[in-house]
Amino acid sequence: MISDLLKDLNVDCKFTNDIKESKYIENTKNNTSMNTTTAITTTKQSYYPTFIKCIISEFDPIYGSLSEEEKKLYFSKKIMEICSEIDEKEEYFKNYKFHKSLKSHSVQQGLQLFDKRINHISSLYYLNEYYKRHFVIVYENIAYTTCIKNYPKIYLRFDNHKVKVINGCDFPEMNIKNLFEKSKIVDDVKRDIKGIYNAYLEAIGKYKLDDLKKIALECNIDLKDGQKNKTKGVLYDSINLYKLD
Repeated sequence: MISDLLKDLNVDCKFTNDIKESKYIENTKNNTSMNTTTAITTTKQSYYPTFIKCIISEFDPIYGSLSEEEKKLYFSKKIMEICSEIDEKEEYFKNYKFHKSLKSHSVQQGLQLFDKRINHISSLYYLNEYYKRHFVIVYENIAYTTCIKNYPKIYLRFDNHKVKVINGCDFPEMNIKNLFEKSKIVDDVKRDIKGIYNAYLEAIGKYKLDDLKKIALECNIDLKDGQKNKTKGVLYDSINLYKLD
């Protein structure tokens, strides 16, 4: 059991609560735009066979302190632990408010294939929530965002079926649907990232602009973007995002 392993290592921690700040984290304070990316500074340039291997290796608070032999055992145990938590603890799946298209068993299956050089997008969507980070995929110098929440951005270069955390720069962005057409990342969710979570509002067609303005004011959401009034679509997305937090 994972608890036995942790006792042997004489470590007392709860993973998601004790995540240490990483040198890879981008400061996203006041950055709610999905249209631009901001530079971050990194020094480590390790390649990994999958996104899962990269993310857990870099952001798990225990993994980096282990010997190479211990890492192999620990990683398998960690995946088993996460998969068990998904089934047994609401705070590790249900409370994330994922849309029904993102199924728990799909996430578990994708995680368990971490050593097969197969990348399922559901795994990345899930790990965004698990680590409270926004893992942005950089492929052929194009950035593909994978989360609508304002989490600190981490840039992962996907190149020749290998993954690494990279130095950030101003990458142009493209819808992630285009990435599935260019790469072998498995789209096992088949839904735009705006629809990954359950929406607070019903379909946008059921609301008038004035209705959304009223709800936005109740949520303390500004009705203007600079000097311009926010459009109906922007207000709709802003309200749904506000209600996710």
